[in-house]
Amino acid sequence: MAISSYLPDVAGGMVSGASFADDAAAVAAVTLLHNAGVRPQDLSVIARDPARAARIAGALAWYPTKGERGIGRLVGRLTGGLPRDVRSRYSTDLAGGRVVVVAAAGGQPADTLAALFGQAGGTSIDQWWQPPAGLFAPPEMAGPF
Repeated sequence: MAISSYLPDVAGGMVSGASFADDAAAVAAVTLLHNAGVRPQDLSVIARDPARAARIAGALAWYPTKGERGIGRLVGRLTGGLPRDVRSRYSTDLAGGRVVVVAAAGGQPADTLAALFGQAGGTSIDQWWQPPAGLFAPPEMAGPF
C-alpha cells in the first residue's frame, strides 16, 4: 500500500486533470467522476484557498467529516506544495481563482477521465504520467466507499 500517494510508490501513474471556473462546475465534475466509479482516493481537489477545496470535496457524501482523516488533510498541504507537474500545467488557473480537479487513472483509463472532465465543462484538460507525490490520499485514509 502507498503511504504518501495513491499512485504506486516507485513508478507513479497516469492522471487526468481539468480546471473549473466555479465551485458548482467543480462539484458537478467530482460528482460525475464518482458516479462513473472513480474512487475517493483517486481524486484530488485543488484550489488556492484550502477551505474552498474542502467545501467542493465535502459536497459528496463519501467525503470524510470533520475529525476524520482523508483527502481534506491533503487539500491544505497541497496549497503550498503542489507537485511540479501539476504546478506547470495549472499554476495560472489556480492563480486566477479557478479550481483544479485531478483524478488518478485507477478504475478508469486517463482518456475516459479526460472525456468526463470535458463533459462536465472543464478546461485545460490534460493527461500525464504523474511521478509519486502526495497528491492523493492513500487508500486506507480515503473514508467510506
